[in-house]
Amino acid sequence: MNRKLFTSDSKSSHFLLGFDKKAALAIQNHFRLSNYQMLVLCWLKGLWTGILISLALHYFISH
Repeated sequence: MNRKLFTSDSKSSHFLLGFDKKAALAIQNHFRLSNYQMLVLCWLKGLWTGILISLALHYFISH
């Protein structure tokens, strides 16, 4: 009896990748951003997320 531990459902794994790419292209086209501007926007989003997480952790640890 062969049992597969991992199944590769290609539709569900590529759905999120395709959705992310479509969302990024929609934002880029809507605001007329270049690839470099999208890179800077993603970097700033990551920086802002890191700052918010560090502030939340600081609040919970110090109080």
